[in-house]
Amino acid sequence: MESRIKSLLEKYWQGETSVEEESLIKEYLKSNPDQSPEGMYFENIETKKTVSSQKAFDHPGRKIRRVWLSVAAAVLIVLITIPFIFNNESAPDQFAVEDPTEALEITRASLMMISDGLNKGKTYSKELTKFSEAKQLIKKQ
Repeated sequence: MESRIKSLLEKYWQGETSVEEESLIKEYLKSNPDQSPEGMYFENIETKKTVSSQKAFDHPGRKIRRVWLSVAAAVLIVLITIPFIFNNESAPDQFAVEDPTEALEITRASLMMISDGLNKGKTYSKELTKFSEAKQLIKKQ
């Protein structure tokens, strides 16, 4: 059995063992503990697997910087919004129309602009129908 383990160890160090062969080596070394370098190596690997770090490293400066950035962002948002809140209450709306006849004229002009745009779209759609008719004629032939 020891000769087989020695040949498996040679294959292991060359990187040619399978998972089953590695488990055979580990089981043999667990059942027959010795002070050989190979035995100590596998024993050390097993202990390293079970040991976990007690605390992950956390850089102390990053937390402080993150807190200050959050505070600075909040202050900046408040400083930006305060003028808008106070100016909107006192300033009249520049687009407000008091006269009903003037409001009617502005509405008519706006609706005419929209109507003109829609009419242009109709002329383009008529041209597109010409293309589709030509396409159908070509397909029929």
